[in-house]
Amino acid sequence: MAGLLRNLRSRLRNVPLAAWAYHRAREFLLPLGAPMATTPWGFRMAGHVQMQSGEFEPEEVALMRALLRQHDVLVDVGANIGLYTCLARSLGRRAIAVEPLPANLRFLRANLAANDWSDTEVAEAGLACEAGSAELFGTATGASLVAGWASLPRRTLMRHTIRLTSLDALLGERFAGERLLIKADIEGAEHGMLQGARRTLGRDPAPTWLVEICLTENFPDGANPNYAATFEEFFSRGYSARTANAAARPVSPEEVLQWVAQGRVASGSYNYLFTR
Repeated sequence: MAGLLRNLRSRLRNVPLAAWAYHRAREFLLPLGAPMATTPWGFRMAGHVQMQSGEFEPEEVALMRALLRQHDVLVDVGANIGLYTCLARSLGRRAIAVEPLPANLRFLRANLAANDWSDTEVAEAGLACEAGSAELFGTATGASLVAGWASLPRRTLMRHTIRLTSLDALLGERFAGERLLIKADIEGAEHGMLQGARRTLGRDPAPTWLVEICLTENFPDGANPNYAATFEEFFSRGYSARTANAAARPVSPEEVLQWVAQGRVASGSYNYLFTR
């Protein structure tokens, strides 16, 4: 069965219309199987069965809940349908949800409204080095600004033109003196986001950053060309890095360069916590 599925996925990559139909079905049919329900954390949400049940990213959710208790504001970059934004609100924290994909935004707004959190700021944009527009490829939790991400055909019909802004422009001078927690899960676009976040990186107190950074996974050409540069945006500003899991393993600049040279990451995680 696994071989059959791999063969089908390979064939779909070469037929844009078939791939489009598959992703449209996943976008519109699967969420309908997850009507509004109460989560283990007491708030209601629709759109993703595992998010509702607490089975989605349990280690990351536990870490996020612990971090939220130590911070004032969550900036949820790549908010998807709002799991982490809702977690923040359920703990009495303010939040900004940043999400560009129309299908995700529908569920995000519905989930906020279901909990009387419609006052939450929602930024309908992707984050990059500067304002503009771009093509967003794919759907659901795998939508990316990187063409060909996660084996999606580069000629895919499943794309949206989205607005871009920078994190510095989004935040401006707001939240001065407050403890910011910035979570970024944006499928390969991390370096561009950080290039537009130079003032935010330099804030005092420094934000805590929880960022997914992959070296080889999902990149169409086999490797992330900005892997070391993404870490360097933090290291050059005095941040330290550790894995965002139970091991909390420190990560050094030298290790990052070694991983790039070897083409293999030895940290045991894709998620990293940056603090200063």
